[in-house]
Amino acid sequence: MQSAAHPTEPLASIERHLVDLEYTIERQSIAIAHLQDELADANRRADWYDVQFSEMMRILARDMRELRATLICSVVSDGPISAQVIQTLLRQTSDDVGELEMPARPLRTPRRN
Repeated sequence: MQSAAHPTEPLASIERHLVDLEYTIERQSIAIAHLQDELADANRRADWYDVQFSEMMRILARDMRELRATLICSVVSDGPISAQVIQTLLRQTSDDVGELEMPARPLRTPRRN
């Protein structure tokens, strides 16, 4: 009787291993599907943030142009202004803030004849 029972044990063991593998593959497939869903959601959020950031940068650039125009108008209304100062104001960036310090009145050098 042992010889008849003996060959079925390896088959039963193989069957258990195959069932375990099938279960593991199913769990892994579910985990992969969850990760794909999370990745798709993260990509949608990243796209949304990219659009929001682009819009904020566009608005910031527009506001900077408006502020420069306002600054130039206020400087011009204070009195004479040279073309060089206007050019400097138009080119000014956030890195240049300390570079341009306008005097209260334009400096004039006396003409020598």
